[in-house]
Amino acid sequence: FPVPDELIIDPSSRTGCAPTEIIFVQLSTPLDERYTVNWDFGDGAGSTLISPIHTYRDTGDFSVNLTVSSPIGCTAARLLEDFIKIKPSPTADFSFTPQNPSSFDPSVIFTDESSGAVKWQWNFANLQESILQNPQFTFPDTGRFEIQLQVLHPSGCTDSLSQVVDITPQVRYWLPNAFTPNNDGKNDVFGGKGIYTGIQDFQLQIFNRYGEVVFTTTDPFRNWNGLYRNNGRRAEQGVYVYQLYYQSPRGEIIEEQGTLTLLR
Repeated sequence: FPVPDELIIDPSSRTGCAPTEIIFVQLSTPLDERYTVNWDFGDGAGSTLISPIHTYRDTGDFSVNLTVSSPIGCTAARLLEDFIKIKPSPTADFSFTPQNPSSFDPSVIFTDESSGAVKWQWNFANLQESILQNPQFTFPDTGRFEIQLQVLHPSGCTDSLSQVVDITPQVRYWLPNAFTPNNDGKNDVFGGKGIYTGIQDFQLQIFNRYGEVVFTTTDPFRNWNGLYRNNGRRAEQGVYVYQLYYQSPRGEIIEEQGTLTLLR
């Protein structure tokens, strides 16, 4: 059971950015599981594996000491001064406002909250990039977008962080409280106004005081012209009740009931 004439260490890397994982490959022979192996990685940690994996979390230059003992007590050792060099890394972080952007206000301001950074690289879901520290981006559509920030430390080390910005689609539908179907070109029809993009399962019903349906539609762009079912006799002047139902693009159910006045 001789010990190796020379202890040969082949690390996966000798330099890195904190934290760095390094594989210490043992190439010495003869050496197997019957030998006692002791590693000192120079940062207070060690290992008894033949080819261990160690993560350096602190920065600095670290000396590595390896001792190998054979089953009959023969010993070999090797000290490698300042063998591993670990450089400082930045920490990427950012926030954004508004916290709940929507199709009404899709412009988002991003605020860098990184530490140890001197350069910034933003990627807005592969739609646009920026090297500003605190950029602003207006999203062209609704949906969930992954935003990535990569920062650079003076040491050359980098760190990155990704967050998802959700641009929620919004629907706004307003109904007036009166209309005058007298063909004078002003308020001749009763219907909604607003933003309908993405609206689903729309239904508008209008009832007279007897509970009779005088108008119904599943098209948010279709209006009531003051005739029964839009092609019958003229509806009487008075107060009518409407019932409104639709779903938002994200499935939120909107139900509303109110009154309107028909004036002639």
